[in-house]
Amino acid sequence: MREANKTYVVTDSKSRDAGKKSGESPKGRRTRYVHSLRPTNFLSTRGESVGVIGQNGSGKSTFLKLVAGAEPPTKGTVLVRSQPLLLGVAPALQPYLTGRQNVILGCLALGMSRDEALEIEPGISEWADIGDAIDRPLRTYSAGQGARLGFAISTAVKPEILLVDEALSTGDAAFADRARDRMSKLLDEAGNLFLVSHSPDQILNNCNRSIWIHRGEIISDGPSDRVVGEYREWTGRIKRGEQAGYIESIRAEYVKPEIEFTSEEG
Repeated sequence: MREANKTYVVTDSKSRDAGKKSGESPKGRRTRYVHSLRPTNFLSTRGESVGVIGQNGSGKSTFLKLVAGAEPPTKGTVLVRSQPLLLGVAPALQPYLTGRQNVILGCLALGMSRDEALEIEPGISEWADIGDAIDRPLRTYSAGQGARLGFAISTAVKPEILLVDEALSTGDAAFADRARDRMSKLLDEAGNLFLVSHSPDQILNNCNRSIWIHRGEIISDGPSDRVVGEYREWTGRIKRGEQAGYIESIRAEYVKPEIEFTSEEG
């Protein structure tokens, strides 16, 4: 990723301010620009598991979407060695279909053929471990049952680059343990893992490297124990009202990498 950024254009229909500098449209609406991710340089090598931390609205999910190719950067370049998979099939699942039917539907959403989905369905349903609920409509599921089923479907494929956005944040302790085991097996076969989570412990348990995104920019990058420690210190300072100057000190220590893309021959 070299100088990749993402800017959204928002039209404020309530605005009545005039003037060209405000970006006013002919109908009197003001156009605002939301810089979700500022120009970012980032490089990950094969085998790394990278945690992505930061407060709500910092740009973490936008970062994943750019890596996944789910959204194009406004400017800059994002290159990957293979097609990443952004974990999660919840939008494809239907509440009035049974869990078993949703397994098939979710597999199709992940790019499998119908024959492949039918072949893999029994194993997915068994791993979800929700008993007779597998043959009941999804709308009757508890949050935990839905989390189990969604995670089981999403992790049925083995991508080279796996992107996870808060997928491990729901479910009981037993499910979380099984999910970590399944993620570990996926990582053994995948080249890279990127995990966005508000839980520092999930980052420490799953990632050897982490980046901290604050207000659309990476301000820290390094071993997870260090970066997570910095983030925890910051949240603690906020509670004590002692955060002044801390972000600036963290940002001052971060060195933005220089990224050069070269063509490979042969």
